[in-house]
Amino acid sequence: MAGQKKIDNITICEKRCSKADGEDSCCIAKIYDLLKDEAKELEEAKFAETPLHRAAEAGNTEVALEILSLMPSLGSTLNSRGWSPLHLAIEGAHRETAILMARFDKMLVRVKGKKGITPLMLCAARSGVEEEHNKNEERRLLAQLLLACPESVSDRNNKNQTVVHVALENRGCKTVCMLVDWLKRRNQITSVLSVKDIHGNTALHTAVQYGCQGGAKKLAGLVKVNRLNSQGKTALDLAQNQDIINNLISKGAKYQRDIYKHTKADYVLDKATFPEAISRAYYYLTVQLTLEMRNTVLVVATLIVAATYQGVFSPPGGLYPPPETPNKTTLVGSHHPFFMGRRLLVTGEDKNLAGRMVMEKAKYKYFMPSNTFAFALSVVIVIFVVPGTPVFLILHICLVFMSMSYLLALDAISYYTGISNMIFYMSVYAIGGAFIVKLLYYPVKAILVDEDWWLRGISVQFDNFIGTKGNFNTISLKMKKQFMILRLN
Repeated sequence: MAGQKKIDNITICEKRCSKADGEDSCCIAKIYDLLKDEAKELEEAKFAETPLHRAAEAGNTEVALEILSLMPSLGSTLNSRGWSPLHLAIEGAHRETAILMARFDKMLVRVKGKKGITPLMLCAARSGVEEEHNKNEERRLLAQLLLACPESVSDRNNKNQTVVHVALENRGCKTVCMLVDWLKRRNQITSVLSVKDIHGNTALHTAVQYGCQGGAKKLAGLVKVNRLNSQGKTALDLAQNQDIINNLISKGAKYQRDIYKHTKADYVLDKATFPEAISRAYYYLTVQLTLEMRNTVLVVATLIVAATYQGVFSPPGGLYPPPETPNKTTLVGSHHPFFMGRRLLVTGEDKNLAGRMVMEKAKYKYFMPSNTFAFALSVVIVIFVVPGTPVFLILHICLVFMSMSYLLALDAISYYTGISNMIFYMSVYAIGGAFIVKLLYYPVKAILVDEDWWLRGISVQFDNFIGTKGNFNTISLKMKKQFMILRLN
């Protein structure tokens, strides 16, 4: 009781501060003294009406920020209604107070109040129920909160709903469009819009249920439209608005009866198939290739590529020089220890030897295949080990062109056609095949892994247009479920 009485004294002083003219500094100093005395009681009170709640609810920005700076822990304290101070500032439409509090401590935007609702969700809900002018102001406040704490967009309430679900339930269609654009800018489409609430409804299901035409149109082009909720319904099954139905069908949406159903339990009961072996191989190749191992492999492979590349441009024994004048005899390579005192003659009749290797065939057929195969296999390893992002895709193309220059140089200096042709074509097939396999790796990853990355659209398009009945869909589903089973902890 004594502690509550002292808290009330702080509240009285705070109210006087809000009414006083030119005496704010004096009042804040008194609040500081009172807070200092009651710091322990306030911090231990997890559910209490603190002075910060009163200041935020009244829109007293200066006092609220001063209290926050003195006792930051009060920012996450809930009152008897289950609201934090930032909740109260948003509820009372004190937008400046809310923005400055969020900027002071961005984690205040993620504090969960009653029903697990965060200040960001409360702001999104208000943007749908307010009058049109206030809706614009609430959306502006929502944007400020997102800028202050971008991570808050992925929070979920007690119903496992995201801020997009909450906005849709409160008829905030324009707010949903703004949130979707924000997720696109942050590359968080899959991590937020694929979340299902306790009824298994995704954001698209919710948009269709509440008739949000603009939101449904935006979502249908970004997410998988044929996902089932807990009742086994697709978004198309729930749609009532004809414009929404037409838009969903144009994006590849299907009714429940047209969707091939294959649950996790069904997969466990089925026999293992060859496509699952491919999924397992992909998983183990990626999971075992740690960053440290990747760096080690790249260093060794790069050294081999550099050494072998130099070997074809400066082969042992050197190259035949071009003849100076026709029919003039020139001594070539007699000074080189490789020839052991032998003299090789180049005449005008043999000018086609210019630029060719001096190395004799007996040694050439061992040296050049070994050098070329070491080069080709090292390039193949680099292609496989380098990560699959747009920047490294350019690096892959550079590796292919470097390999072409190597093989063309090899063809230019070699005159033993049988061996040269065999080496040339085997290397071309090895490097070209590795590059093609690496290109195929990207769509396979997009199909198997639901992640926000630069080829996320492949997974969405694949699921929307092929995710119905059929053998191909059965194979892809089993590959995906195999990958998911391997990732279980």
